[in-house]
Amino acid sequence: MTASAAPDFALLLHALASEFDAQAGTEARDKLLHAVGRRMAERIAPPPCVAVEALEIEINDLLAKIGWGRMRFDVRPEEQALLITHENLPRLGAVGDPPGQWLAATLEGLYETWLSRQPGATDTYVANREPDRNGMSTPGTVVLRLRSFSA
Repeated sequence: MTASAAPDFALLLHALASEFDAQAGTEARDKLLHAVGRRMAERIAPPPCVAVEALEIEINDLLAKIGWGRMRFDVRPEEQALLITHENLPRLGAVGDPPGQWLAATLEGLYETWLSRQPGATDTYVANREPDRNGMSTPGTVVLRLRSFSA
């Protein structure tokens, strides 16, 4: 008996994503994926870190384990924000807006949850995707602006 290959769910997920958007719309999709991101963050979480650099390393290790790319932080004290550039987000073909970013809302829930559970976090964090103003973004790259709001 020969070993069988691991199942490939790409076709199923592409069809599911396309059909979900067609039936429920992008707002419902983003709400669902945001919640999925929060659940993922509960299943895998970085350890407590006191330095942004250490947290970046820990998050990149987690992302590597699940094959979800890499990220980097850019602290923006003048804006009271944290810019998160996430590269190599898994794609479901060209599904999503912009094309190839169907899973982007998942990152919002993921990062909001991870950061809210770090030492010293007393606020609610909200991540918003930065629009691609010049149409030059790299496929699979998502930029989030994370800000804290008092709960």
